[in-house]
Order: sequence, then structure tokens, then C-alpha cells
Amino acid sequence: MQLASLFIAIVAVVSVFAQDPAVPDPSINTPFGVIQCQPVQLTFSGTAPPFVITIVYAGEVASSPLVTVGTTSDNHMTWTANLPTNVNYTALIRDSVGRMNGSAPFVIFPDTSVATPTCPVVTPTTSPAPATSAAPAPASSAPAPSSAPAPASSGPAPAIRGRVVFW
Repeated sequence: MQLASLFIAIVAVVSVFAQDPAVPDPSINTPFGVIQCQPVQLTFSGTAPPFVITIVYAGEVASSPLVTVGTTSDNHMTWTANLPTNVNYTALIRDSVGRMNGSAPFVIFPDTSVATPTCPVVTPTTSPAPATSAAPAPASSAPAPSSAPAPASSGPAPAIRGRVVFW
């Protein structure tokens, strides 16, 4: 009888610690190395499936989706990256109770092995600012002079761990 009580106590402790409070529910991982017209494995988790996965411009989580990847009860989905290149995007997940979360921003890079895209590329009706992280600036370029003062820092930038952070 004591062994059964010990087993129940261990299961209870493990179930409490198995739920990481730092991971939001639902949560979607940030895609990495996304190439236009190539398949991308999107991975996510949550406790209230089915999940609707969409893609929006980075920082515009309340806007209409540029692409609806699909609906699933699984923890992964494959998407063919069919949006314009060199733009910052965010993958969003919405669960069956309406909770939503987003990935960190990611960029779709052009497929340099082909001259033109090999899939139908969705042309959004609105245009974002070009991605600043798509390619590093040449080493010989000097920054443009600016008359605007640098913004004051209010401390370290918040960490992004697979979710959208609002300031």
C-alpha cells in the first residue's frame, strides 16, 4: 500500500513540474532558414486543439493573415513558403478557445538555385517595410548621417522565446 501512495505522489510531482510556466499555451516555434517555395516544418504545442496556423507581417499580429497555413490537432504542419522574400513575418497559432501566440520574426529568403519562384507566390495587398535582417550590410558601407537623436534606452530589450513581445 505504501508503494502505491509513493507512486501517486511521484506522478503528482512530475505532472506539476512537467508543465513549464515559461512556455505560453499555445506556443509556436520560430521557423529558421526559410527559403521561398520550399517546404517548412512548423512546430507548435498547446492544450486546446485544433490549432489554426497563419502567417502575418511581423509586428502586425492583429491584422488579417497573409496566408492561412491550415488547421490541425497535431503538433506540426508543413507549409510551402509562398510569400515574397526579404520581408519579416510572424507565424501565429490560435487554439480552439481563442488564445493566440506568435513566433519571433523570421525572413523568407529567395531560392538562389532558380531564376523565378517555383510556386504561386501570394501577393499581399499591403506592403511592409523591407526586412532589416535579411542580409548583412556590406563591410565598406558607412551608416547614413542622422540628425535625429538616438532613442533613450529603458533597460535591456525583452527576451523573445517563441512568442510576440509587446512594449
